[in-house]
Amino acid sequence: MLNRNLNVVLIEDNIIWGEKKSNLEQLKRNMRNIPPSTDLVVLPELFSTGFITGDQDQASELAERNTGETMQALHEIARENQVAICGSFLASTAGQLFNRAFFIEPNGEDTFYDKRHLFGYGGEDKVYHHGHTKAPIIRFRGVNIKLIVCYDLRFPVFCRNKNNEYDVLIVVANWPESRQHVWKTLLMARAIENECYVCGVNRCGTDGYGTYHGRCSSIAVDFKGKVIAERDELSPLVPATIDPTALAKFREKFPAWRDADDFTML
Repeated sequence: MLNRNLNVVLIEDNIIWGEKKSNLEQLKRNMRNIPPSTDLVVLPELFSTGFITGDQDQASELAERNTGETMQALHEIARENQVAICGSFLASTAGQLFNRAFFIEPNGEDTFYDKRHLFGYGGEDKVYHHGHTKAPIIRFRGVNIKLIVCYDLRFPVFCRNKNNEYDVLIVVANWPESRQHVWKTLLMARAIENECYVCGVNRCGTDGYGTYHGRCSSIAVDFKGKVIAERDELSPLVPATIDPTALAKFREKFPAWRDADDFTML
């Protein structure tokens, strides 16, 4: 059997456009209200800047290395609160920009992943470079977690759970209100087809293009596609409980994963 439950808090907030310091302060305020039993905090895509795609100069100015102020602040928050933190930020490596996901553990270990599927419809591919690696699977407190970013969710082969290699799929996103039905449907579909929990964290408010992002769209879904946690109107925090024992029992009772097609991800 797997270990104890994993307590996750999804934070759905209004990202302040291009204001890293303000967004980090907003995160610190939210951290004061997380339950003491929290293991993992999940932030939206590009939580510290917003989804900047139309201005190459602005994006370059805001981009940071993995050792920059944003990562330093997150390492400190993770250590002080003894929680892991994941999301994505605007990263720079060798003069190239990436929408880079991160998973920071309280002991200081970190994992990074550059978003592979860039949203060409929104011009993301004009500013950022594609990642060239598979989405990582991180083992944290006895649970295997796969981390993807927004548009990755639309590609089921990329998300495929081969031989139950992961237990939870984390999706950090800036997904507009006009496609909220698609967002929630895909989160449920990925949970059902992969027999896993899925946590989808979206932002709310508005971004630099005036696009409204729907409140109450951050949800956690169980292995049957049932919503087990979602935001109410009073708080940006969405607590969710991952039960590895229940997941293991379901996979044993209904082992659809054994009949899946074999393939190799390039």
